[in-house]
Amino acid sequence: MRIGADEIAVLFLGSGWERKGLRFAVAAIEKLREQRMRLLVAGRGNTRKYRSGSVTFLGEIEDVRLPLAAADIFILPTVYDPFSNASLEAMAAGLPVITTRANGCSEIIEPKVHGSVIDRPDDVNALRDALHFWSDESRRLTARPGLLERATQFDLSRNVAHTLEVFLHSRETAESTSG
Repeated sequence: MRIGADEIAVLFLGSGWERKGLRFAVAAIEKLREQRMRLLVAGRGNTRKYRSGSVTFLGEIEDVRLPLAAADIFILPTVYDPFSNASLEAMAAGLPVITTRANGCSEIIEPKVHGSVIDRPDDVNALRDALHFWSDESRRLTARPGLLERATQFDLSRNVAHTLEVFLHSRETAESTSG
């Protein structure tokens, strides 16, 4: 990964770039050239129409821990995503998440605490403003503990155990009332 020491690394993770709004992320980054942001794009897709001096394509990544560790901010201005696991992984890595209301994960993001939620993916100015907001290193460091805590609330094994507990309780209740 080519990231300058003075660059802010913004990670976009996933395939299906049209649906996930890569063009909007690139446009927002381009509006912040003076802030030296580098957009790292991990995933599979045709890079031709997204090329820019501020974009580095990483290709398909089997282990997302390295790009998550290298990043400062996560962006996914998706047109539609029921619940982006990549957004949750970014939170678990302590990264503020910039996404849209079209991402089901936006429901667990408290604005200016865990990230930023943009109403429309094509609102490049709002994306730019969110990137500018989260470019402040002290703000990101302050947010980190809350991001880690929030992500643990949605751990898969924890949610499976809770769902099983609810199911067993419902079953016991049904058996005790069905005489």
